[in-house]
Amino acid sequence: MKRILVILIAIICFNGCDKEMIIDWAPITFKIQVQDSQGNDMLDPANNNTWLIGTEISFRNYSEVIDENDISPVTKVVLPEYSGARIEKGSDCYFIAFGEFMRWDNDTELMTIKWPDGSISEVSYKCRLIESKLEAKETFKLNGLKCSNPIVIVK
Repeated sequence: MKRILVILIAIICFNGCDKEMIIDWAPITFKIQVQDSQGNDMLDPANNNTWLIGTEISFRNYSEVIDENDISPVTKVVLPEYSGARIEKGSDCYFIAFGEFMRWDNDTELMTIKWPDGSISEVSYKCRLIESKLEAKETFKLNGLKCSNPIVIVK
C-alpha cells in the first residue's frame, strides 16, 4: 500500500511541475533561382551559365566567388552544415544555395550578390519565432521588396 501511495505522489508531483519546452528550429538555406526575361533557367549548364564567372556572394564579413562548374545534388543532412555558396540541381531547376543558417528571433540577415555585369542584388531574411504556437514567421526580401524562398532573380 505504501508503495502505491509513493508512486501516486510521485506522479502528481511530476505532472504538477512546469515543463520547459525546447524547440529545435530547422536551419534555413537561401535558395536563389536566376531566370532571363523569358523564364529560362540561367543556372542550367545547358543554357551556357558561364556568365556567372566572377559572381560573388557576401554575407557578414565573408565573401565567396561562386564556382559555376561545381554543381551539387540536393542532399539532406540531420545536423546543420554550412556548405557555402554553391549551385544545386533541384527537381525542376538549378539554384544558388547559400547556407545553412540558424533561425534566430528578430535577427535580420543580409546577403549581397555582386554579378559580373556590375549589378548588385540584396537579399534579406528576418525571422520572428512564435514559440507558443510553434511557428516561425519568415520574411524574405529582394532589393527591399518582399518575396518567397526560393528567391527568383530575373537577369
